[in-house]
Amino acid sequence: MSETPYPGVEPAALPAATVPELMEALALPGLGAITVRRLLRRFGSWPKARAASSAELRELGLKPSAARAVQQGRPESDPAEEAEKARAAGVRILSCSDPEFPPGLRNDDHQPLLLYVKGTLRETDRLAVGVVGSRRASLYGRSHAERLAFDLAQAGVAVVSGLAQGVDTAAHNGALKGGGRTLAVLGNGLGSVYPPENAALAERVAQSGALISELPMGAPPAAANFPPRNRIIAGLSVGVLVVEASRTSGALITARMAGEMGRDVFALPGDIGRPQTRGSNQLLRDGATLVESVQDILEALGPLTAPLAVREGEAPLPDPRALMLNQHERLLFDLLDGTPKDIDQLTRESKLSAANSASILMVLELKHLAAQLPGQRYVRAGALLR
Repeated sequence: MSETPYPGVEPAALPAATVPELMEALALPGLGAITVRRLLRRFGSWPKARAASSAELRELGLKPSAARAVQQGRPESDPAEEAEKARAAGVRILSCSDPEFPPGLRNDDHQPLLLYVKGTLRETDRLAVGVVGSRRASLYGRSHAERLAFDLAQAGVAVVSGLAQGVDTAAHNGALKGGGRTLAVLGNGLGSVYPPENAALAERVAQSGALISELPMGAPPAAANFPPRNRIIAGLSVGVLVVEASRTSGALITARMAGEMGRDVFALPGDIGRPQTRGSNQLLRDGATLVESVQDILEALGPLTAPLAVREGEAPLPDPRALMLNQHERLLFDLLDGTPKDIDQLTRESKLSAANSASILMVLELKHLAAQLPGQRYVRAGALLR
């Protein structure tokens, strides 16, 4: 995997550490990912952090008990035993320096240092949209979550969700029915599936995409695990769609985190009389993009920082908005940028007739993908603003 498709705040580079070293560090009492990152940056490696003096460790803000844990190296669980559990379950453990580690999770110090993965992660997963919402979603919410996930999958966009009941389940099912990829981020270890009734769905997700967790294999689905899980969903996505969320829903936490990371936030409008939709409707009042169809999502995403092939073997895609176009429309759209071009130039470059070029440009204007300037010159919509 290479750079993220959309820019984020890049932290200072983290020195490489092996999976066993990170497993040991994270299993020490009083240490979490943020503290381990500070130790690695300060000392350059985990062995050097282990050899640091108590005074040096206290300078980084470690409590005396945590400093002793680092120096003594007595993890609360056996990393070798944990690694064997993962291997036996067909789960790989990736460190943040692994080339396969999702780049969208690297540019945030609050993201995990290790990921447990059952399934596959691909370059094409860089173009992914999170779909989240109420566990007690109505038929309206579930059906639209499934429809939008299906359409995203058909367009070549991966769908990320949390395998929970309600909207999450509908989103994963929609992506699978659309023949696309879907990633499920769990708030428990991959040694079990929560909720248990989604065990069969989890297997299908692992076959078409991946099950992902930052937690040890046997970790239960505790309430404290879900906000960090939501941050991973946001980090894996270029935008997050909220479907039916109350004002106290975890889906709103995911949306807030997505906004903090510079991702797009989308919301499906809901019944104003239902408490389960007050949070998602509030997002719309606060400026989230209203979504009625997949075109609303693709139009809002705009150009990528680097071209990306959304399907294996296809030509790289510079702009997700092209996913909604036919062959000739995409041909002209790809020729447009911030430099004004007249119809004659576009006709020569596209090898289309002047009449076809004119009609296609009109369609692109109607879809808000092209803008006409004086003198019948055209640019890609929004290009002059960037």
